[in-house]
Amino acid sequence: MRISKYIAGVALACCAIFTSCDKDNEGAIYTTNFQNVSFEQEAPNTVTTSEESVVVPVRLTRSIASGSYTASFEIESEDDGIFSVDGNSVTFNDGEGVAFINLKASNLVKGADYACTITLSGDAAATADTITNTQITQTLIKVHSDYNWVAAGTCKFIDWNFCEDEENGDSAEGVVIENGEGSNVYRIVNPFPAVYGSSAGTGNITFTLADDGNIELTNGRHAAAFGYTVYYDTVNYAGYCNTSHEGNHYEVNHLLLAGSSLYLGSFEFIWDR
Repeated sequence: MRISKYIAGVALACCAIFTSCDKDNEGAIYTTNFQNVSFEQEAPNTVTTSEESVVVPVRLTRSIASGSYTASFEIESEDDGIFSVDGNSVTFNDGEGVAFINLKASNLVKGADYACTITLSGDAAATADTITNTQITQTLIKVHSDYNWVAAGTCKFIDWNFCEDEENGDSAEGVVIENGEGSNVYRIVNPFPAVYGSSAGTGNITFTLADDGNIELTNGRHAAAFGYTVYYDTVNYAGYCNTSHEGNHYEVNHLLLAGSSLYLGSFEFIWDR
């Protein structure tokens, strides 16, 4: 199915705001009397590692740098035996406004995703500056255990989602395919930029390869292009998400996700391996 591409023009009204400077009526600069211990972000970017364990430094800040202060915290995760810390508190040294919790993630399984919530306990949470209201008392740390990706040939990638050629599709030769070393997991690397140019989008398409040569895309989101994301879900949309092949020529039917809307989509690839 060919997805028509529309470009919506958005008019932005720009205005210049002029302010005068009145030195005689300047107000006093606000100075906080609260420690205001806070996580830097509620949800930092996912940490990706190909190692079996990783230490994630979680950044904390405070508003007063004078004197030392010890903040206590708690960690919680549904992933048993993965996350740990040395102790349950972190100390800001005199003159420092930043401190780090060294969160260790161990026993990671390739291809798996993990999550841990760190929450300031009562005493640290009570240090909030109620005037600025900038304290973040909880942060969610996510870790993705990635494969060690190795070369697994190339393919001719044929796209039917955004193509201008409705008879033959739009295609690119030499698109890289990689294997998660030691597994049956593979990925097509940046196929849409290969076909449509670097501005088209980004991301890979991940699949598993069975002994009989059949493939199955990993359930979830894959590469994105032109505001759409390749989405595969055999649990809720099995009738629209399926694959077939003849030799090394694979056809994939999937969904395209744009906002909360779903559309039919498809692509093919001929794997030279």
